[in-house]
Amino acid sequence: MADLPQVILHRNRRRRSRASTEYLGVRRRPWGRYAAEIRNPYTKERHWLGTFDTAEEAALAYDLSSIAFSGLARARTNFYYPFFAPPSPPPPPPPPPPSPLPEERDDCYFESGFTEDDDSMTIAAILQSFRHSSALSSSSLLY
Repeated sequence: MADLPQVILHRNRRRRSRASTEYLGVRRRPWGRYAAEIRNPYTKERHWLGTFDTAEEAALAYDLSSIAFSGLARARTNFYYPFFAPPSPPPPPPPPPPSPLPEERDDCYFESGFTEDDDSMTIAAILQSFRHSSALSSSSLLY
């Protein structure tokens, strides 16, 4: 366990009057090794987790047992585990694209509210074509 994941972040370390170590459930033995034990929150029994070379290894064993007893949401741990955090809610869906505006035409029959099956629409289209052709012929007369 010497190469622990680097993603684990230290929480605020707790201070106790008998501060042999800085971690929950971890004690330093007189000969330099670290002992870890945890109390079951439901039965109040002590569970021996073992002895470890470093305080961090012992604290990690405590954290895993605490999560096994209480679940991640309620467990008291020594480290913060961001990869175990509940996933963030999905982003809201993008707003729908704006509806396209109806094409604006310069035809007079659209502004007047005529329908396509009306005879006056045919007359308006003929008049419109005359207007365009007369504008072209008057511009050719200028040269």
